Amino acid sequence: MNIGIKSKLYVGIGLLAGFVVLLWISGSLFINMLAENSGAIIQDNIRSVSYAQQMEQSLNDLYTSQMLSVARVTGSDSVDTKDYQQSARQFEEVLQKQKANITETGEQELTRQLEKNYLALIGFIESGESNQRTFSVPLNQQIASAYHRVQQNLSQLTTMNVDAIHRKNNIAQQTASNITLYMSIIGGLCSILGILMLIRFPNYIVDPIQELIRRIKAIANRNYNQVLEFQTGDEYQELAEAFNQMASKLQEYENSNIDRIVSEKKRVETIINNMGDAVIGLDAGNTILFVNERAAELIGRPQGSLVGQYGPDIASQNDLFHKVMQSLSVDLEDDTGYVKVGQTDEHYYSIEVMPVHHENGEESSQDSHLGNIITLKNVTRFHELDQAKTNFISVVSHELKTPISSINMSLRLLSDERVGKLNTEQQDLVASIKKDVRRMKQTTSELLDLSKIESGNIQLNMSSSDPQDLLEYAYETMIIQAMQKDLVMDIDVEEGLPPVEADPQKTVWVLVNLIANAIRYTDNNGYVTLKAQQDEDPYFIRFVVQDTGVGIAPDDLDKIFDKYYQVDKGPKDRSGSGLGLSIAREFIIAQGGRIWVESEPGEGSSFYFTLQTSRPLNHD
Repeated sequence: MNIGIKSKLYVGIGLLAGFVVLLWISGSLFINMLAENSGAIIQDNIRSVSYAQQMEQSLNDLYTSQMLSVARVTGSDSVDTKDYQQSARQFEEVLQKQKANITETGEQELTRQLEKNYLALIGFIESGESNQRTFSVPLNQQIASAYHRVQQNLSQLTTMNVDAIHRKNNIAQQTASNITLYMSIIGGLCSILGILMLIRFPNYIVDPIQELIRRIKAIANRNYNQVLEFQTGDEYQELAEAFNQMASKLQEYENSNIDRIVSEKKRVETIINNMGDAVIGLDAGNTILFVNERAAELIGRPQGSLVGQYGPDIASQNDLFHKVMQSLSVDLEDDTGYVKVGQTDEHYYSIEVMPVHHENGEESSQDSHLGNIITLKNVTRFHELDQAKTNFISVVSHELKTPISSINMSLRLLSDERVGKLNTEQQDLVASIKKDVRRMKQTTSELLDLSKIESGNIQLNMSSSDPQDLLEYAYETMIIQAMQKDLVMDIDVEEGLPPVEADPQKTVWVLVNLIANAIRYTDNNGYVTLKAQQDEDPYFIRFVVQDTGVGIAPDDLDKIFDKYYQVDKGPKDRSGSGLGLSIAREFIIAQGGRIWVESEPGEGSSFYFTLQTSRPLNHD
């Protein structure tokens, strides 16, 4: 028969309550028993002793009166007779009480003998008085003998009751001792049972729970081989059976998942090993999880010697892996995001880092980061094509400079009236040719600058420059073009700006390019504002070229600094080479700054770039 936990709790608590009730009842019974024994001593034996003492006193008074009566010399006996009668009456009254207070065995017979001897004594006394108040010697002896017998009976009665008192007192003491013993036994048994229950019940309740907690923690650590054995016949046994069933199911699921994971792992490893690109997997602690064959070849070590190694340790021994580890903490630019492998037969590889996060974790959370997958793609062919393009642009630009110079010389000769005066149509034709030559010269100059940038041959002449001087140089260069469109161009420089460390020529070139774009894309009677102000970083000065032009669409903002990219919208005369902003970005980055744009269609544009200063602005 299975008993539930609730029923067991009821039984246990009920037993404890029963022990308390048992102690209460037994204590009450024993106390009443002791009280009854003590009461018997007080109510019975003490009264008998008191009666015996009273009768003995009356007997003595009676005997004294009789002796005085015998020894009198006069005939007057009124006083003595009264004393005698009073003593006899008191004796008889007490004797009647004693006859009603028989408590001990033999006490009734002794009381009868006492009464018999008393009556004999009274008979002898009355017999002497009736015989003319003369007492003979034999009569006196009979009276004395009867008196002593009565006195002896009273003494026996007293002794009997005193002995009974002592006996009952001993019985009461023994009863008290027995009660103490019984109460001790009962209390000890109740205490032992209570202690056993106190030890047993908490363990009975807590031990299975603690065992269940341990097993659950083991399952949380993916140890599903857990079994609970509670043979209690109650809810704990049902819980153990349910837990064991759950653990068994989890073990089955785990085994099936492991098989599936192993299968998927082999499939992924096969795919990774057959990829043409080098692939490296790192965990969150930068330990190498996997390396495909191509990556092992590039690193120059077997796959088995790399897997399980700490990434920074390998990086300290291998230059390529050192650059791979650097890519985890450094954002590489598009044009420089590759590494060169080999000394004679050079190959170029781009490094792509793909962070891996928990499916439900936030990418910005450190706890959700599982590791990184790094891919090295062979971009040697593209690098060679890009280098060939750069060389071609450089050669073409240089080759175009000579004919452009010749055309300029010819145009100056044609414009010289000493050679001959041109008619109106010829003058318009020469002006159109001059405009095209200027555009070609600007494009050629931009191409040459771009080729220098791509080849890494940018030469910077850094010096301390006043931000206001830089803005004024650009202002003076572009003010005429602004006036031709009736544009208002202002300079706004924050007071107390320190000088910047920059290449003045290239910085002015950037400003001129930004101002030219602002003028080009701003309608007549618009505004162009040039600003210099303190950046959020106290070691940088921010330059701003702000206009009220047509603005830039959101889709174009991220591409505006790309090479050859042009905004499609706008009138025909707003087209350019698409190189100016790209070159401007490279010039600013080369000087340690950054450049960006903020714009809304129809709200104008604001181009920003920062340059470093040697000392921060002191705001007092």
